[in-house]
Amino acid sequence: MKWKTPAIFVFCVWVTTSLAVEYMTDHCGEVLPVAGGGVLVSQPEDQYSGGTDCQLTLSAHSGNYIHVTVHTMSINCNGDSLSIYRGRSVALFELLGSPICGTSQIAFTTEEGGYFSSTNKLTLHFVSDSSSSPKGSGFNITYAEYNTSPCSSAEFPCSNARCISADLTCDMHDHCGDGSDETGCTNGSNSHLSAGKIVGIIVGVIIVVIFFATALAYFTCFRRHDDSQSSKSPAVVYSTRQYRGQRV
Repeated sequence: MKWKTPAIFVFCVWVTTSLAVEYMTDHCGEVLPVAGGGVLVSQPEDQYSGGTDCQLTLSAHSGNYIHVTVHTMSINCNGDSLSIYRGRSVALFELLGSPICGTSQIAFTTEEGGYFSSTNKLTLHFVSDSSSSPKGSGFNITYAEYNTSPCSSAEFPCSNARCISADLTCDMHDHCGDGSDETGCTNGSNSHLSAGKIVGIIVGVIIVVIFFATALAYFTCFRRHDDSQSSKSPAVVYSTRQYRGQRV
């Protein structure tokens, strides 16, 4: 039996983070549109495999930039690493910092609060050696598209003069690079929900109500059908004469 994620669980995750989740090894060699922001996980499996050589380019709208924050990482430093480059090619553009690996938060945290592109593209390169030695769980990063002020009405003005989508505020991820999009939040929730989130919540609630109402109606009708079938079953009645005749 194949397990399917309940729709209500998917909806709750979407409302909480507002971020699309992608797996890097599913998009090797591709250009992935940023479209506001998202979460990038190294691979769908619990641990990455040996012989990995995956390159992925994040692409924002023309004139915008990309900010990447590495949240968790478990990469074996014996030949395995993640490298982040400015631009759309490993060969042609600048490596940001140095290849990163390990599990220490200090090892993959920059003083600038993450990694920032100089154009609308940023490239990641994830490699592992071919050995069959135990590997790590890989990495989990968030990426966000930003531009410089003045910000539009659909954007949030960061304290560092960057503009990000208003939908990325108060989702427990630092998309600005200075944490200003997470200030004034209550338990990671956004006290000033955007119109998109409000519509999404309303639609989600309606879907959940319709689902449970349909399920209730189905089971009610099914039970009534069973009861009606039981009431129509013919009763066997023996007359006194038949009963006596059988005993003689």
